[in-house]
Amino acid sequence: MIIIGHKDGSIEKASNSRFNQRIKGFNTHTIIGGEFAVGKDDDDIAFKTLLGSCVAIMFYDKVTKIKGMNHFLLPSTTNSNDDMKYGLYSVEAMLNEMYKLGCKKENISAKISGGADIMQLKALQSSIGHRNVEFAKDFCKAEGFKLISEHTRGEHGRLILLTNDFSTFIKVTQKSDTDAKIVTEEKALQTEITKEPVIKEYVGGVDLFDDNHKEEPKMEIELF
Repeated sequence: MIIIGHKDGSIEKASNSRFNQRIKGFNTHTIIGGEFAVGKDDDDIAFKTLLGSCVAIMFYDKVTKIKGMNHFLLPSTTNSNDDMKYGLYSVEAMLNEMYKLGCKKENISAKISGGADIMQLKALQSSIGHRNVEFAKDFCKAEGFKLISEHTRGEHGRLILLTNDFSTFIKVTQKSDTDAKIVTEEKALQTEITKEPVIKEYVGGVDLFDDNHKEEPKMEIELF
């Protein structure tokens, strides 16, 4: 049984028999923008998503062997947060579903990916991708989740596959038509974000990170 969080905020429990796309030996569920998915390794269902400036935060509980992946479009807003396109609402909703299945915060580690400057904006620090990545890192740091792997930014989209045992695979998009499709979506998103108030960082929880730790681990890359 896979738990899927939809863009409208609804939560669905989907039977494993529904997923039949095969990638790297796994039946696979595709997560679109504004959604998340949670499942057990025993389900043998992989999660896949295509990212431009959007970011996916992936969590894994090493004891229960439950994984989760979201795909958010914007960091947050000072207005209504009950929208899965916002990172803050999405990640909290996903974690709630993981906790309901018996996951414990102290057993959960994290990976993040995405946040490309696919439109190649000059003001990189104000780009959607930059803001999304910073939100994801700030959230994990503030809430005490160990960030064990990161593959972010750049100028191309990414196809991410999350499988059992927290294995992750990345394919960086090289085809111009794929990047062109992402750019079209990014332009619409750029227009939308100009209407949103800027939230520079996520504040909350207890900082369990060492301020002197400067290394940023990279996620394993394998074409699929």
